[in-house]
Amino acid sequence: MNKNLHLLTSVALFFLCAGIFTSVSILSIYQVLIVIPIIWVWKLKLSEKNLSLPKSSYWLLLFFGVALFSLIMNFDLVPKPSKNFGRLKYFLYGVGMIPVLQLWVSEASEKTKKILFQTFCLSIVVAFAYAVNYMITTGLPRATGLTDTMRYGYGSGMIHLTLLSAILHREKFSSWFNPKIAIVTFVLGFLGMYLTYTRGALLGFLCGLPFVLYFYKRSLGIWLGGLAVLGVLTLGGFYLFGSGNYNSRFLTNKSNSSDVIRRSQWKAAMIATQEKPILGWGLSNFHSQLARIKNQYDLDAKDYNDAHSHNLFLEISSGTGLIGLFVFLLWLFTWAYEAFKMGGLVRALIVPFGVAFVVSSQFEVTFDANNASMIFFLYALSFFNLNQKIQPAA
Repeated sequence: MNKNLHLLTSVALFFLCAGIFTSVSILSIYQVLIVIPIIWVWKLKLSEKNLSLPKSSYWLLLFFGVALFSLIMNFDLVPKPSKNFGRLKYFLYGVGMIPVLQLWVSEASEKTKKILFQTFCLSIVVAFAYAVNYMITTGLPRATGLTDTMRYGYGSGMIHLTLLSAILHREKFSSWFNPKIAIVTFVLGFLGMYLTYTRGALLGFLCGLPFVLYFYKRSLGIWLGGLAVLGVLTLGGFYLFGSGNYNSRFLTNKSNSSDVIRRSQWKAAMIATQEKPILGWGLSNFHSQLARIKNQYDLDAKDYNDAHSHNLFLEISSGTGLIGLFVFLLWLFTWAYEAFKMGGLVRALIVPFGVAFVVSSQFEVTFDANNASMIFFLYALSFFNLNQKIQPAA
C-alpha cells in the first residue's frame, strides 16, 4: 500500500473509531473515504492474482446478491429505495475491507494504532458522559447515548466483551494497547450500557461473558461462567413467572407493554415471510407491510408501526425470504467456525462478540448504521492474518 493510500486508510479508520458511539455523520466520513483504498487494493490484488478471501466472504457476497435481487423484485413496494439500497453497502464493506486491513495492519505504526485505539476509547467515554448527563437533565429513568438508546445499548453490549477479552490478554498486544485506558473505558462503557436498561443487550453480554473467561482461563470460565448462566436463568425466571411489580426494568415479566409490542412485531414478520417465502418483501422493507399485516391478521399493538421487527433474523427472512435467511446463516456459521479455528486472539476477541451479536439480535435489528459498521469492520479485521498459515485450535 503506497504512502497516500495508507494515510487515507488511517484517516478513514479514525472517523470510524470516533463515530461508532457518537455520530452517524462522523461515521459517514469513514464510509466515503474507505471506498478509495478498497478499490485500489482490490485492483492491485486482482492484477497480481494474489487475492485471498475466507470462505465466509463468499457467503456474504451471495447474501448481498440475494438482498439486491429482493429489492429489485419489490422495487415498486419500497417507499425510499435509496435508503434500502444504501444498506447493501455494509456487506460489501465487510468483504472489501479484508485485503485492505491485511495490508494496513502490517504496515501501520504503533503510534497510528495507539491514536486509533485511544480515539475509540475516548468516544465511548464521551458517549457515557452524554448518557449520564441525559438522565440527570431530563429526569428520565433510562440513559440515551449520542446514537440513541438502542444503538448505544446493543453496541455496547457486544463490543465491551471484546474489550474485556483484550484486557485479559493484554500481554499479547504491543505497546499501542494501554490496559489502564482500556479498563477505565470498559467500566464506564459497561455502566453506560447498564443505565440504558436494555435487557437484550445485557442478556447478550451475559451469554458472551463465559466465553471471554473460558478463553482466558478454562477453570475461571467454567465457574464464573456458571454464575453468568445463573444470572440469565434468574432474569428468565422473573420474566416468565414474576409479577412484574419491581422497580428494575430487568425484572419485568412477559406481560409488560414493551414485550407485547415486540411480540406483535415478531408475529407480523413471520406472517410477512409466509406471504413471500422465497425472496421476501425486499431488504429492510418489512415496515412497508406492517400496518396492513397487523390489521389484516388482527395483531396486537396496531398503532405501533416501527420500521423493523425487533429481531434481525426475522427482519432478514421477511425482507429477503427464506433464501436470504439461509445464506445469511451460512455466512454467520462459517465466520464463527473460521474465528474459532484460527485460535489465539482472534478466537478470544471475536467469538464472545459473535455470541452477544446472535443473542441480542433476537430482540433488536442490530444492523443499524453504527453497529453494522462496527460488526463488519470486526469481521474484516478478524482475517488480518489470512495469508498466514492458520494454526489449529489448541
